[in-house]
Amino acid sequence: MWAKNFRRIGVARRLLERAIACSPALGLRTLVGLIFVRNEPSLRLFGQLGFQQWGLLPRVAQLDGIERDLTIAGRHLASLP
Repeated sequence: MWAKNFRRIGVARRLLERAIACSPALGLRTLVGLIFVRNEPSLRLFGQLGFQQWGLLPRVAQLDGIERDLTIAGRHLASLP
């Protein structure tokens, strides 16, 4: 579990923005994330950065002995020249 003093200070946003910015130079055209459906802060962050829900993987993960759903979040990046 992450320490509470590292939450809500913008680290995840900065890392995701950096990944988006660097991806075209690495030849990546699409980014995909798998996010627990119940993780609303992460779903909101990805949505704010242009990701859309591309699918749902029902009960594919197990956390604390409970089957959990994952959302597939995706974003197409700018086309390469």
